[in-house]
Amino acid sequence: MIRPVQTKGPTICKKIGCGKIYVTDCSEGEYKEVFFRPPGKAGGCPAAMLQALAKVASLALRAGVTKDELIRIWKNIGCPHPIWDGPVQMLSCPDAIAKALEKK
Repeated sequence: MIRPVQTKGPTICKKIGCGKIYVTDCSEGEYKEVFFRPPGKAGGCPAAMLQALAKVASLALRAGVTKDELIRIWKNIGCPHPIWDGPVQMLSCPDAIAKALEKK
């Protein structure tokens, strides 16, 4: 499938231990894609890992993996810097992404 010129989807902001992460979910409809914008400067290791995770997640969605399956495998993954985002604890970037995708 060819990527459309424009995609639509909500962007959800979640607090994480090292700042905020923005999750854009364009997985409704025929073309499926997700974007994760990490905190801090582009080009660092965390940004590279999140970019790779988003590309693999987008590929998985287009291959028929459900969003619920991605949420299930990412939810409750912990890192050394969990943080509270309101009443919900964000355990890591993958956990925050799962909770953002779950919210939609």
